[in-house]
Amino acid sequence: MHYTGASDSDKPLFNISATTEEIIQHREQVRRSQNPCPVRICPKCQEKSDSFIRHDKKSRKFRVVIEQLIHVVLGLLTCWKCPECGKCFMGYPPFAIPYKRYTIPTICAFSQRYVENDAMTYRKLIEETPLLSSTCPEWELAHSTIHRWISTLGRLNTTMNKAQDFILQAEPASTICRDLAGLTVPARKYLSESRKTLLLACKRLMEIENRFSRLFGVSIFHQLATNCAYG
Repeated sequence: MHYTGASDSDKPLFNISATTEEIIQHREQVRRSQNPCPVRICPKCQEKSDSFIRHDKKSRKFRVVIEQLIHVVLGLLTCWKCPECGKCFMGYPPFAIPYKRYTIPTICAFSQRYVENDAMTYRKLIEETPLLSSTCPEWELAHSTIHRWISTLGRLNTTMNKAQDFILQAEPASTICRDLAGLTVPARKYLSESRKTLLLACKRLMEIENRFSRLFGVSIFHQLATNCAYG
């Protein structure tokens, strides 16, 4: 991958994005039916298979960040059909997540910066690193978008649990359980217990993602999240 990782907190956020080249390369692979299925286990029935069937192609406009300017790049996604249960699921490349136009590096970088800085607010984060569009003002990043990103990441409980299990299997002496249990969120950042739960979950996910990436050399979004049906 060519983007700056979410764990690189000292680097400017506006350099954190999937690249135009990555998206175009993946688009051409999908167009030519040359992209492999990103999973070996069906997210619907959890059966293993080496012969998922290409069912359909769907376009998606991704918002790529280059020097704090938002550029729209047309991508393609493959819809796969499971030979076991007959159900279809979307195969996402490592830079994409369901229903989101921005790429995973951007989503994780802004979300992590918010949950790890106790003094940070959504509006302050936008003021510090505004993402602007030279052609369409409504594409500019809004503070409410970061709020929704954190909600999405905070709901990936199955993905978090699976990733944590893999980390413990690889490093039985890991302190990850104790470290995650010690994470907190300041009361000023939430008005309800449900929001507190999401913020804590997002903060834990970012810690797990950083450790998982260092340990295995890939993001949890590469295959694991798809296998877990983004749950």
